[in-house]
Amino acid sequence: MKKFLAFIFIILLSACSLMGTNTPKERVRELLDKYKNQDTSVVTQLEDVISSEYSGDYKDRYKKLMLNQYKNMEYKIVDEIIDGDTAIVTTDVTVYNYGSMIETANEYLREHEEEFYQEGVEEKTIDNNKFLDYKFDLLEEVNDRKTYTLEFTLTKEDKEWKLDSLSNENISKLHGIYIE
Repeated sequence: MKKFLAFIFIILLSACSLMGTNTPKERVRELLDKYKNQDTSVVTQLEDVISSEYSGDYKDRYKKLMLNQYKNMEYKIVDEIIDGDTAIVTTDVTVYNYGSMIETANEYLREHEEEFYQEGVEEKTIDNNKFLDYKFDLLEEVNDRKTYTLEFTLTKEDKEWKLDSLSNENISKLHGIYIE
């Protein structure tokens, strides 16, 4: 998860150098459009992060989930407040609610731990692959969407607006993995 958040931070930093209109709204729009349009840099960095977190079939399944999330994300920029060399752009982002299903899977694991025990070993330990299969099966069925309000902060440096790093909470919301 921390590597995934680091990935998002890298995307945010790379968005700072995007060409185009130099307004805070445009910087946020450019970043979110890179996700929606599955820009090569976004996909490449996603693949790097996934490779460090998952292996085999799980890499492909997670990549498919995230690309689907990006493609189907909807956003609306609702406000822009500029105060000197700082700005806040308020954006409503609607994403698949993967967080709710992750919470459901984790709760099921807590209540039915024995279903996920490794077979053929005396010590009762969780077979992570069994749990991942269960969790991914649930995630692949998510159709429920949720809208979050995110505040992107920006700083003007050398006449260019640059996105500040997002909080972990806002990154989780952007990716639909936020658990309340």
